[in-house]
Amino acid sequence: MQDAKAAPKTGAPVISIVIATHNRSLDVLENVGALLPQCVGQPVEVIVIDSASAPAHAEVLANLRAREGLSFVRLDEPGVARARNAGFESGRGEWIALLDDDAVPRPGWVEAAITDAARCDIQTAILAGRVVPRWPDAAGSLEMPPSQLGPRARLLLSVVDEDGFRDTTDHPIGVGANMLFRRSMLEAHGGFDVTTGRVGSNLASGEEAQMMTDLIEAGYRCWYSDAFVVDHKIHAGRLTRAWLTERARKEGEVELRRLKTPGQKIARAIKMLIATPMLAMLQMLDRPEHEYYLRLNHNLGLLRKLFA
Repeated sequence: MQDAKAAPKTGAPVISIVIATHNRSLDVLENVGALLPQCVGQPVEVIVIDSASAPAHAEVLANLRAREGLSFVRLDEPGVARARNAGFESGRGEWIALLDDDAVPRPGWVEAAITDAARCDIQTAILAGRVVPRWPDAAGSLEMPPSQLGPRARLLLSVVDEDGFRDTTDHPIGVGANMLFRRSMLEAHGGFDVTTGRVGSNLASGEEAQMMTDLIEAGYRCWYSDAFVVDHKIHAGRLTRAWLTERARKEGEVELRRLKTPGQKIARAIKMLIATPMLAMLQMLDRPEHEYYLRLNHNLGLLRKLFA
């Protein structure tokens, strides 16, 4: 860690909002511009982590030091998980909220997050929020327009757009673009795995999914709420078959890292080796609701990593 500006000592906040960023200074400005007015008088703090951005972006981000109600940390080494850990360690809240730099909180986000966090009992370690896509202009003319995206593709794009407030422990949903973790549980598990999170342009990610899995396996609960909402910018470069294919392969690599024993890895690899030829044939007749090509490339990513 290179430097930090400490937050004002006004009593422990309920939520520490952590925004990790790398070379997206304009997105961060829009994010905090929507967020900070909501924070006035609320028991929250905002921490922006500059994850080794290039000088032009770093210069813009450094100006955030002057913003009231915001703490700023600059890291010399990139990596989303590393940056989120720095924010988690700097924060003092009972809950650590993760916001992507290109996710813009809607009006009422802070109040709704505080309200729903208070509804969670002590066994609830994760509270995921709603993530609505903000598609690029003329998205319908792109290679993979939104109308052709099935549920698996939308999840790879970090879209979680469901209704209700409910326990999702048995089928957890949620992405790091808009998610709360109970601080004490993060501490007990040593923070996010820096070998799992995205670094630079590498599409492998999943430190928050790994933490969800670990906490659920430890007996804690995961809830979802549609009340605190962000608009997540989907960049045009992601609405291509090539981007989604590589993203699916990286998710396969991440799944392999989550398997803890050689036996688990071998058993999963055998299942994928059996399924892969069938998926290769089915993808030629693919439809958005099936997404065989994404399932195929998930398998290929895991097998690629296993036999590399």
